[in-house]
Amino acid sequence: RTFQQYDNVTLMTGWIPNRFPEVANHNFAFVHVDVDLYRPTLASFEFFYPRLSRHGILVCDDYGSAAYPGARAAMDEFFSDKPEKPVELPQGQAFIVKR
Repeated sequence: RTFQQYDNVTLMTGWIPNRFPEVANHNFAFVHVDVDLYRPTLASFEFFYPRLSRHGILVCDDYGSAAYPGARAAMDEFFSDKPEKPVELPQGQAFIVKR
């Protein structure tokens, strides 16, 4: 299945953080961050975390990737002072569930 088959999914392409203002007044239950590099990964966390619903899930796709160490650095830095701590999955992703 593709995202276009779902009525409640909007796929937005473009550069981070340039597209963020278009969804600034939304809340999110699930966010999947797969942007590889430190700066856009950190910008994604800064934008989406405050808008993440209680019990919402935020995934960092490249957390365990040796090719993209900035993703881990951004997630570890961002969540260092948050109640949630990243949970690393065997395939290299990590996630948090918002309290």
